[in-house]
Amino acid sequence: MNRRVLSVLFLAAALPASAQMRVSLEAPAAPAVRLGVAPVLPGLGSTIGGIPLLSASALTPALVAYPAAPSAFAASPLAAAPALVPRAAASANVPSSAAPEIKSLAAKLAELPANAAATIAPLSALTAAFDGRLAAPSLPVDSVEPKLTPEQFALEGRRRFEEAKRAESSRRSGVAPEEVATDGELRGRLDNLPGTNPEREKYIVDLFKLAGAKPEEIVLQDIGRGKHNIMVVKKGKTDRVIVVGGHHDKVAEGMGAIDNGTGSTMVANLYQALHDQETDATIVFIAFGREEEGLLGSAAYLRSLSDEQKSKIDAMVNLDTLGVNGTFSWQNNSTRALLDRVREVANAKHRDLTEAHLDGGDADSSSFRQAGIPAITIYGASEDVIFDIIHTDRDTMAAFDLAHYKNSYLLVLDLIKSLDEKKLGPVASGRV
Repeated sequence: MNRRVLSVLFLAAALPASAQMRVSLEAPAAPAVRLGVAPVLPGLGSTIGGIPLLSASALTPALVAYPAAPSAFAASPLAAAPALVPRAAASANVPSSAAPEIKSLAAKLAELPANAAATIAPLSALTAAFDGRLAAPSLPVDSVEPKLTPEQFALEGRRRFEEAKRAESSRRSGVAPEEVATDGELRGRLDNLPGTNPEREKYIVDLFKLAGAKPEEIVLQDIGRGKHNIMVVKKGKTDRVIVVGGHHDKVAEGMGAIDNGTGSTMVANLYQALHDQETDATIVFIAFGREEEGLLGSAAYLRSLSDEQKSKIDAMVNLDTLGVNGTFSWQNNSTRALLDRVREVANAKHRDLTEAHLDGGDADSSSFRQAGIPAITIYGASEDVIFDIIHTDRDTMAAFDLAHYKNSYLLVLDLIKSLDEKKLGPVASGRV
């Protein structure tokens, strides 16, 4: 979640550290860009208070895909996942004797030579991703070596291990297995969240793989300064689009577990639940970067789309700062038609939901609403606690509540299904 103070200009060096994160400047002659770290005027290359100003050219979107070498993911906590579990024996517990092999795998991953160079994908890849027709990266992972890399082996092991636990739970309950994430997965994927933004990008890529995405289906959009939006598309029967998003970056203070580890990991969890289901709409799952710098990732994504592509987006659902003390729809940062729809879904499915007015912040739903696209932000911390947690050293898992997080997860899953089955319909033009 992005906190801001509008239209105030101070030298960053003259402000206390906490205030420096909140200053923004809007230039009337340039596209509206809100920043939370330092004032930025697109097109300038100088500095304010010793902080470099970003040129607009740095935001030119480009597309990359992670290389075949597993070293790019070696720092990810998921690389030390359980070893491959055969499907025939998947329901068995992993024996303690396997621990040395797991540790050995993690050590080997850590020793792999560094090779951070990203592979440039075809320039048409973003259009293909939007339409659900992904173009293959110029260096497909499986084209170089048909066998699993150590990184792929570890991830596949964890995926099958989690799949086995769901199957065993299904067997005991007599209910058909689902791809809905278990309580352990919901909590565990947050517990393992890295504390730095570069590691988080790799972690979200890994989560999409665990959720069922093939490496070549994961598209990275360059949004400047070496940072990326991370996208996976679930193709539907039509080309109308639902976007499900949540930013993966964090501010310097705290672990960023709540803001916005909760939202970015939930995007991957929702992909897991829906990627194998037949849908009418094409669903774009996207973890935005640079939200905390002024919604730059979502703005870059929208700039990369043509007017025709944007017109196909029926709705955008944004997930930010979840799982503290409730589930809330952001009244003054959401489209009324979507607020009404999520209320209908909550009532029908008996999910907890409060429509609330919240001042003093912003979120990626704003980028879509400014583009005339219906959007809603779902969040999970009431006004009396939210600003005591986010952007502070109290943003840790100590503030997390699994019951509220799971309620938000199931509510949003129901909302996406509702939007897929029944189009939102016409809404007001302009900022909606």
